[in-house]
Amino acid sequence: MAKKISLGIILFLAFFLRTYRTGDLLGFYYDQGRDAKIIWDLWHNGKFFMIGPTTGIEGIFLGPFFYYFIAPFYILGNGNPVIPAVWLAFVNVVGIYIVYRVGKDYFSESTGIIAAFLISISLNLVQAHRWLSNPTPLPLFSAICVWLLLKIVVDKQKNILNWLFLGLCLGLSLQLEAASAIFFLPATALILLLNKTWPKIWMFSTFGLTLLPQTIFNLRHQNILVKAFQVFLVGQKSFRAEFTDFLKTRLVFYFEAFSNKFVLDDFFKKVFVILIVFLVVIVWKIIPKKTFSILLIWWITPLIFLLFYHGNYGYVWEYYFTGVFNVVSLIVGIVLGYVFDIGRWGKAVVVCLLVVVAWQNFPTLYSYLTAGLDGKTHITLGTSLAAVDWVYKNAGENKFNVDVYVPPVIPHAYDYLFLWRGKSKWDRTPSEERQSLLYTLFEVDPPHPERLDAWMARQRGIGVIEAQEEFGGVISQRRHRI
Repeated sequence: MAKKISLGIILFLAFFLRTYRTGDLLGFYYDQGRDAKIIWDLWHNGKFFMIGPTTGIEGIFLGPFFYYFIAPFYILGNGNPVIPAVWLAFVNVVGIYIVYRVGKDYFSESTGIIAAFLISISLNLVQAHRWLSNPTPLPLFSAICVWLLLKIVVDKQKNILNWLFLGLCLGLSLQLEAASAIFFLPATALILLLNKTWPKIWMFSTFGLTLLPQTIFNLRHQNILVKAFQVFLVGQKSFRAEFTDFLKTRLVFYFEAFSNKFVLDDFFKKVFVILIVFLVVIVWKIIPKKTFSILLIWWITPLIFLLFYHGNYGYVWEYYFTGVFNVVSLIVGIVLGYVFDIGRWGKAVVVCLLVVVAWQNFPTLYSYLTAGLDGKTHITLGTSLAAVDWVYKNAGENKFNVDVYVPPVIPHAYDYLFLWRGKSKWDRTPSEERQSLLYTLFEVDPPHPERLDAWMARQRGIGVIEAQEEFGGVISQRRHRI
């Protein structure tokens, strides 16, 4: 009973940390505005689609699953981005529960509780799970894939449903974030091969079904996706065995990307990793090797492949590991869980370590979640929405035009916010015809002030400022057109 209560508290804490002040702190930028506009067209104009968001690779698109996955919650919230963001937070809490179940069912109750705790309070994972973007649901689908593989390989439950859902989750993962989920495929193949388990046709059938939208889109558009993939893989030689300093840089990046999910200070990162390795040695003999190796393969496979990755100008981002962060937390939870169950000294060591992890994360979490919106460079949904509403309120019943500057150039976010607020609250939208009343709305751009200065110089030649309000890093100006 005590452990069930502990789990309930942990899951409640996880949900709270991922949803508190979502309306103020949600990042709503280029990608979020683009996605919201597409879903608005689906909702109001019946414009269905067969591809999803773009990837970091030119010409290659994800499948449409993410859009359909969050569309009901945009509709439920009458267009409010907060509702789908809370939905994604809930999805990740379910993913944490799946991690707990895997830890409990295949290792120990202590393992499941510790792993769930580590994920729940991690500053970087909390921030990632608050991201209104297509990679965000991936931890849940990754956890389900691992769970199904354990059922098939360890429990020998090779029934049709396990294979069907494994193929489906692998395919849907690819539609969420190809740069992360693409490595689920070789990891799955290697796990099955090493355990002499041959995949059934049922897995391929549901996996193939998830590829249908992109396949049809590709055929209807002169093989555009296949050609883009060929250019990326063959033409650009994205995977090649060239290391030199590149190898060292990539390994340092790996260390940083995974250690910062547990502790934040550079010194404590090194101490934490060394201590975990030392504890692995202590409990290695009592850890179930077969089950543990499946988790290791799921983690290590993308690391090995990405050592040879030079595509997209050699950039590798942390979200490429979205599908393995929870599994790595489970691996750490396994080690600490077995140490905890050894005896009093083990419990003392693990409790001390968890206290350090909490001490490293909670102060920064508190600062992050209680941050004001008046910082000169603070730009979130709260500031952007306040700036948009000020325009509508200031304009009154007058018709007006809007001109927007944002660092990514295309103001998808503000296009959507003006559309949504105009339709849902103010009963009007910016005029498409030229008006004497012009509102200029812009975000501060510290990395490239010269771009903003050039835009402002152009605006001075268009209209005279009559009023101005600042909302954190977003400024709204009322102008009279010259």
